[in-house]
Amino acid sequence: MICLSVVLTFQLMFPVLEEQLHDFTAINSISGLDIVSLYIWESGNTDKDDNRIPATLPPDSSITFSLPSGKCNILAFDELGNSYGIAGFYKKSAPDTITVDLEYITFGRPNVDYGHHLLNLSNSLNGFALDTFILSSIRLDENIIIDDFRVFPGNSIMIWLDKGIYSVKAVDQIDRLYTVDSIIVPDDSCMVSIVSSMIVDPVPPVGITGNGSGSLFIENCLPMAVITELQIIPQNGSDGIYLSSIALQPGAHIVANLNPGYYSVLATDESGAEYYVSIEQQDTGSLRLPIVNEYLQYDFSFPDTSQEQ
Repeated sequence: MICLSVVLTFQLMFPVLEEQLHDFTAINSISGLDIVSLYIWESGNTDKDDNRIPATLPPDSSITFSLPSGKCNILAFDELGNSYGIAGFYKKSAPDTITVDLEYITFGRPNVDYGHHLLNLSNSLNGFALDTFILSSIRLDENIIIDDFRVFPGNSIMIWLDKGIYSVKAVDQIDRLYTVDSIIVPDDSCMVSIVSSMIVDPVPPVGITGNGSGSLFIENCLPMAVITELQIIPQNGSDGIYLSSIALQPGAHIVANLNPGYYSVLATDESGAEYYVSIEQQDTGSLRLPIVNEYLQYDFSFPDTSQEQ
């Protein structure tokens, strides 16, 4: 493989005096991949402006142009669609350099480039990752389909779009569909959260148990595990609820009608792993309890290897 070293220099036009501009050099240090686009814009602005490089930037090559000093955001895309981001980079009043490498790859918050304006789609679900995003608009000749990334709960995907009104469909890892209509781009908040209430055609509970005044919705939010046993134990010592062989699939839920008070909930999956959480049931109304991996009870005991003589 021949390493090509290229240095490109040109002047960008800014609405400021020339003496306020200073050299800025970006170096591609990503092994084996070209940088195909590079954006630099003022911090706090949701418009990333235009691509700053006239052609692709091969590995070990650089590009130099002029920028005013101050805080800016930097976003680059390689030929495979990976994004590299630096937020709040401070451009000094002197020649400055940034090296784009794997340190800045945006694994948790990937970027996808379809325009100038930011739409931050956040996964606010319990337990389930989002695998596919479908965006439609009257401004588009065809829908935008993004299925190259898995966005886990608590993470986001940054989609850069042209101005318009969009609707979004998202599909999670167990193929449930969520919809959001009439998203205006650009928008001051530029953030939309995908939540469970957006599910299209939610399924009813697999069963109802208990005879209390309040309802506890217990949902299996373990994407890869079936809950087979469920115990709901009142902390005041009264009789609780024990359900066995329930086969609560990922995404399914069960309703337990409980009287007010404090309860311990213990769920067991098909492999014998246990998930434990304490909750308070209020006087009336409903409470949603997602069973998630954070409730897993780790067994730190050692197996008994002794043998009877």
